[in-house]
Amino acid sequence: MAKKARTGTSQAAERERERAKNTAAEARAKAAVRDVHSVSAKTRGMQQKAQAKRG
Repeated sequence: MAKKARTGTSQAAERERERAKNTAAEARAKAAVRDVHSVSAKTRGMQQKAQAKRG
């Protein structure tokens, strides 16, 4: 009986760890998307500035 309780607890802990991993992965993915957007915005700004100099 005690063994079953421990097994259930470890499964719950395992699920909790999985959830934490997924949350961390989602956070990293969102951060990466934000980085890409900021880089593209910077690039666009630099291109506009160069165009204005040429214009």
